[in-house]
Amino acid sequence: MEREQWSSTLGFILASIGSAVGIGNIWRFPYIVGENGGGAFLIPYLIAVLFFGLPLMVLELAIGRSTGTSVISAFRSIRQRFAAAGLVIVAVVSLILGYYIVITGWVLAYALFFALGQPIEFDAFIGSYLPLAFFLLSGLAVYVTVRSGVREGIERLSRYLIPVLFVLLLLLVVIALTEPGAAEGIGFYLSPDFSRLTDPGVWIAAFGQAFFSLSVGMGILLTFGSYLGKEGLFRNAAIVAVADVLVAVLAGLVVFPLVFTAGLDPAAGVNLAFITLPAAFTEIQYGMVLGALFFLMLFAAALTSAVSMLEVPTAALMDSYGYPRKRATLLVFAAAMLLGLPSALSYTALNLEVLGTPFLDLADYAFGTIGLIVAGLLVSVVGGWFMSRSRICKEIGGCGWQQTVYMALIRYGVPAVLLITLVGSFFRGSG
Repeated sequence: MEREQWSSTLGFILASIGSAVGIGNIWRFPYIVGENGGGAFLIPYLIAVLFFGLPLMVLELAIGRSTGTSVISAFRSIRQRFAAAGLVIVAVVSLILGYYIVITGWVLAYALFFALGQPIEFDAFIGSYLPLAFFLLSGLAVYVTVRSGVREGIERLSRYLIPVLFVLLLLLVVIALTEPGAAEGIGFYLSPDFSRLTDPGVWIAAFGQAFFSLSVGMGILLTFGSYLGKEGLFRNAAIVAVADVLVAVLAGLVVFPLVFTAGLDPAAGVNLAFITLPAAFTEIQYGMVLGALFFLMLFAAALTSAVSMLEVPTAALMDSYGYPRKRATLLVFAAAMLLGLPSALSYTALNLEVLGTPFLDLADYAFGTIGLIVAGLLVSVVGGWFMSRSRICKEIGGCGWQQTVYMALIRYGVPAVLLITLVGSFFRGSG
């Protein structure tokens, strides 16, 4: 069977932006900035993206395009024994996908509630079994898209949703900046506290956010790269990284003016999206419309990211085991929904917990934090140390001094930073 390819460079870029821009950019980034020195946090964050996240993105794309296949078989082609490392990455992204669809369902529910002019409090929402219904609906949307293929599913969805996402985001920025609390909100968000740059925890948070928001190390870009033609990897990866950072920064310009206008807690942390912001929308003029637009935008980001995650194990089944796309998608979808069910039930009336902690929260820490860093380490070590240097140079445009610097970052810088972030995440989790 002939392997699918993107129909154009634009299609690949939009799909890659869709994979990178997700829930973490729009609700996680603003409160991370607010908690870690405001505008000063952007310094370590941009360093992390430019010197560590971007090289890992390019490496993933280079592995995928050079091997022309997905994670497991790509790693096997580098060294037979590395197929197991590819399997670990596929497992991690599948486990992340399971609970990510749960959160995507919450976003879809909130978009619908606000569109109907009947917002619901988060406690009331998760005190019912409604989250299960939206978990299923979101999962089906992801399944149908990936089942349709690279061009007709993933690329087509991204061509529609990514422009819509940017239009909605810019519209919300303009509206938010006209609110009475805009100046105070921007001050909280971006006022730099440079003294925080001496805190190692701020740097760990910056690097963790950079790797999290770029979706590197998950095998997504490796898989997308395997569908890629002869386009320039550095340029395309840079475009995706810039778009990812832009969405994250603009999201803060929406969130904090609205929160301060409503007189609510700007340091609400993880509660920001589903408790604080909905309360803010109910307090301001045209709040129902703004709420519907915000959660519609968030759903577009979440859906494109979830679709990208589902493509990783689907492509692995197709390439490594010869499954046709429709059958592979169905099997992976069923597995992801089963894996996500405990997370879905942890935020329903059943309140499924482990040692007093919701199952979803444990899954997010184990797989979305620790597992994601381990997966990034596997990509950087296998690709940077064991893939032929000449093979990488061929993909990234030669072996000049720029590529030499790049290889040094991949071999030494990225693994070192990931190890430090991993240790820091363990300490933060245990704390």
